[in-house]
Amino acid sequence: MTGESPTNTNIAETTNTRVKNCIFCDLIAANDPNTILEPRSDQFVIIKDIKPVATHHFLVLCDKHIKSAKSLQPNEQDCNLLKSMVAAAKQILLNNGCDLNDTRMGFHWPPFYSIGHMHLHAISPASSMSVFNRLVAFNPSFSRLCAKTYWLQRQK
Repeated sequence: MTGESPTNTNIAETTNTRVKNCIFCDLIAANDPNTILEPRSDQFVIIKDIKPVATHHFLVLCDKHIKSAKSLQPNEQDCNLLKSMVAAAKQILLNNGCDLNDTRMGFHWPPFYSIGHMHLHAISPASSMSVFNRLVAFNPSFSRLCAKTYWLQRQK
């Protein structure tokens, strides 16, 4: 995992807790129980994607405003954040009866994102996605979207 800057600082040193005019920061601050799903923690919240590409499409939003997964560093704090976000994504999918073998998870990779707030997509069933979404937009071997999470899952 390489960061955007050459320094080896962690996310707590490089981010604000909330950023003005960020839709995800606003959702987290609102703390609406009709929007925010379980499980949740002090590091992230989970919401449903407003433009789902499959039956189940969730977003795990980092509680702190981190611009993208590319901002993360290869340190214990950032790795633990990623692992907890992936574990929560798996849990919400399991809670909704999803087959983890038919799932896609990943982060948008700059410049290919519309909201500059790090969020993990958890999508199931992947087999029901459109050809474009399955083969291009959310394809870990073709797209940069799933690179970091795909890497994390293979390191176990």
